[in-house]
Amino acid sequence: MKKHWYLVFTVVPFLILTIFSFTNSSYGQSTEDENNFLSKTETFIFVQTLVENSDDQIVTYLTSDKFSDLNVRDLDILLDSEVTENDPVITINGQKYQVIKRKLTINYDKENVIASTLLAHTLNEKLITVARFAHDGYPIVSGDRVQSIWTFLRPVE
Repeated sequence: MKKHWYLVFTVVPFLILTIFSFTNSSYGQSTEDENNFLSKTETFIFVQTLVENSDDQIVTYLTSDKFSDLNVRDLDILLDSEVTENDPVITINGQKYQVIKRKLTINYDKENVIASTLLAHTLNEKLITVARFAHDGYPIVSGDRVQSIWTFLRPVE
């Protein structure tokens, strides 16, 4: 009898979780067709966040292309002001994209917990959040350095 309960409460839930983790309804699985991953009209954004301690050791590494907040209008304004002739143009499946890559670095002098990676810019003397990647958070201590590497693929004519 104990073996039956063991199967019901351990093996069966494990099998169910395993099966559902590989379906399209899983959060980690994309429902996008691989051939249509990049839009011909929308900018693709990818961010990498690295936290290095005062000994230059990486203690946290996060990446995302999914954002909890995205202000498309202000993103276009920001990219228009940031773009230079040094930003390359590449072709993917016949569509041209301008690759804009920027690195933002913040050095911390006190302890904190960071639960979002933000991209913001100043417009009319007001700080505007352009994109926010919400995550579980990571602790920061004095001397830590956070680098956010933002990569944008913007469709061009």
